[in-house]
Amino acid sequence: MKKKELQIASQMLELNPAAALLLDARRNGLSVVSANQALAELTGFSVAEMIDQPWRRFSASDSQPFKESNEHNSDGSDDAPGSRLLSRNHQNNSDGVKINFSPIYDERSKLTAWYGVAAELPANGQTGINTPLSTEDVSLATRKRAGRDLATGLLNTETFAAALQREWLNGAREQRELSSIVVHVDYFSEYRDVFGKHAGDACLRKVASAITGSLRRSADVSARLDDDSFVVLLSDTSAEHAAVVAERIASKVRRLGVHHPRSKVARFVTVSHGIAAVVPGWEGGSDALLNKARAAFSNSDDGSAQNSGSILSA
Repeated sequence: MKKKELQIASQMLELNPAAALLLDARRNGLSVVSANQALAELTGFSVAEMIDQPWRRFSASDSQPFKESNEHNSDGSDDAPGSRLLSRNHQNNSDGVKINFSPIYDERSKLTAWYGVAAELPANGQTGINTPLSTEDVSLATRKRAGRDLATGLLNTETFAAALQREWLNGAREQRELSSIVVHVDYFSEYRDVFGKHAGDACLRKVASAITGSLRRSADVSARLDDDSFVVLLSDTSAEHAAVVAERIASKVRRLGVHHPRSKVARFVTVSHGIAAVVPGWEGGSDALLNKARAAFSNSDDGSAQNSGSILSA
């Protein structure tokens, strides 16, 4: 696919709450050219693992001849991708993930790509292997099971609290510094008042994607705190390095260029942040770190200024 077409397709996949991916029909092996975070959550394979890999590495079934018409398959060489998707999250034979593929053609009616949307198979297998749920039900059920926020796909507050407690104990045992960044979407309620809840959720997904795209280590944790706030947890990280990550997040959000007509700091969506860093102790509780980061945000200018941020260290 052309670079511009791929960028557009990738953006559409990322905004899709359902698990989805795109295969390049013009490459040998139908390689994966784009996939969204919802698919990664459903299967246990990261997006990075799937990109540029042949579909057969992830397919649990053989491809079938695709013959929609002689025009589209004159040489009989086009095959539909296998519809069963392997999953690290589904280990039993009765489990699995079904992918519903649709062909995409160019202006010359030549098959160029396959667009796939996942439908979760029932765990007990009683309703048949090809019985799909709605894509919305798949996404919601998968995220609930994985402890994810339904709107953004990031960890929810309960799952984050468990991760924070785990990292706190590790930090106390090894005396390593632990940092937290609270990220707040500036004037988000005003944005939602103008564009509505659906657009608001789409905006939050873009911000969430900017946050995860700013993290460099697999151990870094990101979660949604509440209506307009997120949190990032960085183990073995100083406040100074956390500030670098926070600015990276703010920069990525600015580059999204999401129009915000009621923001008082810019014409587009921006974020503010508060940073805290502590060396955990056995006597203190893990909530102290998050509370410090919240306090740092509250103390940063007016709490809603572009690029604003403050750091509290213990």
